[in-house]
Amino acid sequence: MQVQVLSLPFGNFGYVPYPLRCLPSPNSSLPSTLSIAAAAYLEELQLLSDCWNGLKGREKAYLPREAKEPPQAWSDRIRRTTFDNRFEPAIKDYAGLLSVFSLNDDVAQSIVDSQDNIDQCGNDIWTFFHEADQYCLRDGWCGIMVEFPPEDPNIASQADLLASLRRPYLVLIDRRDILNWRTIKVNGKSVLVQVTIREIRLEPDGDFGEKEAIYYRVLRPGEYFVFQIIEGKTGEAQVILVEQGTTSLNSIPLVYYSVTESQLFAAKAPFYNLAKLNIEHYQKRSQLNEVLRKCNLPVPVRKGYITTANDPKPPMIIGPNTVLDVPVNGDFFFAEPSGSAIAASKEDLKDLEAAMDRMTLDFLTSGDHQKTATEVVLDSTKTSANLKGVSRRKESAMQQIFDFWVAYTGEAEGGSIAMDEDLLSMPMTPEQVDKLESLATGGFISQRTLLLLLQRGKVLPRQFDIDEEVAATQQQHDQVLADANIPTQGNTLDPSPTF
Repeated sequence: MQVQVLSLPFGNFGYVPYPLRCLPSPNSSLPSTLSIAAAAYLEELQLLSDCWNGLKGREKAYLPREAKEPPQAWSDRIRRTTFDNRFEPAIKDYAGLLSVFSLNDDVAQSIVDSQDNIDQCGNDIWTFFHEADQYCLRDGWCGIMVEFPPEDPNIASQADLLASLRRPYLVLIDRRDILNWRTIKVNGKSVLVQVTIREIRLEPDGDFGEKEAIYYRVLRPGEYFVFQIIEGKTGEAQVILVEQGTTSLNSIPLVYYSVTESQLFAAKAPFYNLAKLNIEHYQKRSQLNEVLRKCNLPVPVRKGYITTANDPKPPMIIGPNTVLDVPVNGDFFFAEPSGSAIAASKEDLKDLEAAMDRMTLDFLTSGDHQKTATEVVLDSTKTSANLKGVSRRKESAMQQIFDFWVAYTGEAEGGSIAMDEDLLSMPMTPEQVDKLESLATGGFISQRTLLLLLQRGKVLPRQFDIDEEVAATQQQHDQVLADANIPTQGNTLDPSPTF
């Protein structure tokens, strides 16, 4: 390993990595600096990360201490409030829709051969991109890098390369770890010419422990550098070059992966408003819990009891075996709040939950009332149109990834994928099914056409083999005719349409 202390010749890099695992530095020559665009989105990324992780360890940031609230009461209030996480399930459900795709016939053979372990970590291509879809739906975008192992002197030809285990693989990179970048315009298109990626590695610490070490990988066309920042004795940061090398590509093999925005590194989180509503729901739920808790404890009131300095008020004991003295004009009762604010708070929570439902796909499975067919169709049509746009961006991004892949392997074409754009189309109604069956019975459509239409209408499952079913049914039909000594010629289940 090469270790070299140097000053970087790369100019401004930005600001401080997110999350704040190391101290910010005003020195823009450090690779840990964030670009202006990345620094501007820190607050949003913090909120998204907190919601995704169920506010674990961050509850106090969203339920701040009230004025004059005792610390123990504050801690108890936080402990009693549960975060109803609706953000994470919504992202995962939507990502599940995007994971339905297939490889086209033009996909490079090396990609097909690697589809069951696309990242060298045991994940197949569908599992890998399902996680990538979660990243970009949560944060707006992420990075996917096409890596290639170092050169092997034993590989002398393309045939040797294809026969070896040395092959490209994919690396998923969180948006938070892409700290800064530089682009240039080529024919009106932004082209990446430099990018810095933060890497957090676990290294041995003592005999049995481990510690986190932060490295910064700087990629440029055809080359890369890996740096580490060490704080010197004088408090100044030293940049140490720990690794460098070259690649066989004249471009940076990092794909900006977003399914919502095409402009490089510019996509905003599509479910950010859902995250904010989820936090508001958490806060108002805490308020309602506290109101209910206090309202469920009626306060005893003793009216007319006068105390003096020589006759202090004794402690009040209430129970079936005690007697309470009350003055002649005094009274004793339990004071209870009216509770009118409780009903309003509950309605407010319901409104928030309805607003969150509208931002997700819950209209397909839930709701306080049974939706009409028109409402469901309108909601489904809007979501389906959005899903188709998302699908086309995913197809484009994956084609770029495949192109980087074959740039390493030397294959002619990377290929493409096909998304299932009919995923959210509505199933056929029973009336529509009856009409199709009557057409088949009357000989206006064949049995195979009937099954094909039923499959497209989601009455039959996608994996249903229509040709196999038609052949099996025809064989049974022929056997029945044979047993009855009826000629099979001209007696088929798929007659030509008659009018």
